[in-house]
Amino acid sequence: MPRPLSLMSSSRIGTSSAVSTEVSSTSRGTSASRTMHICNDLMQPLSTLPGVAIAGRVYVPNLGIEKIIRNVTANPRLRFLLLCGKESPVFHPGQALQSLFANGVDAEHRIIGAVGHLPVLQNISAARIAAFRQQVELVDATSQTDPAVIAAQVAALLARNPRPFAAPLAAAEDPAPANNGAAVRFVPIRPGGQRAPLVYDPKGFFVMTLDRATRQIVLRHYLPDNTPAHEMRGHTAEAMVLGLLREDLVSQMSHAGYLGGELAKAEAALRLGLEYEQDQPLRRAGG
Repeated sequence: MPRPLSLMSSSRIGTSSAVSTEVSSTSRGTSASRTMHICNDLMQPLSTLPGVAIAGRVYVPNLGIEKIIRNVTANPRLRFLLLCGKESPVFHPGQALQSLFANGVDAEHRIIGAVGHLPVLQNISAARIAAFRQQVELVDATSQTDPAVIAAQVAALLARNPRPFAAPLAAAEDPAPANNGAAVRFVPIRPGGQRAPLVYDPKGFFVMTLDRATRQIVLRHYLPDNTPAHEMRGHTAEAMVLGLLREDLVSQMSHAGYLGGELAKAEAALRLGLEYEQDQPLRRAGG
């Protein structure tokens, strides 16, 4: 009687992948939840693997891991958590999960040894954290994105067929939310604002094009008097914006926001085969 498994993966912004397996005579045995970068095309084959009960994505090493803990401890048949995918270089949720299993949390519920931003499980009781670490075995397949390899790992875990966890917890054992149970509310703000004219940026201006032959975004920098200054070639908007900031080529926040948006459009056009023209909406090729 194979138990379901939970699979977690992470994304480039701060997630890791994981699969959790559960033992059951009727249900699929794996649960997959993403915490590391796995493309959307991989999610569907992972979620339909025999034995996978959960498949999802976790972006941050606090609220995201809290949701994993609640979901897994709610089902005592989930006994394995398979961590896979490429780790986020920003939030490190996969590393936080590894540290949680290896080291636990301190008196403030901070994950000991976690390097991501604010790895604190403030809404989960110490008892539930301890039960989570006892209930499931973390299987580290970080950086693995091959569905066939992951499927083989899932099958091997299911074959071990452990018994359901013997000491499930009730939700009442968790601490009261910091807002005393009130609905979480965000202050609404409206989009829009006034962008300073580019002529006022003393660093100059930029022209973006695509080099289809090399599959690169081409960004050319001109000084305010139209003198050619710098050229940058790259594949991702994030890396190119970081390069501009590193070289101190942008002096206005609104200009940086504009460049980020345009570079994101250029990256999408390059990946999806769309037509890109600076300051114009993306369109289908030949459209």
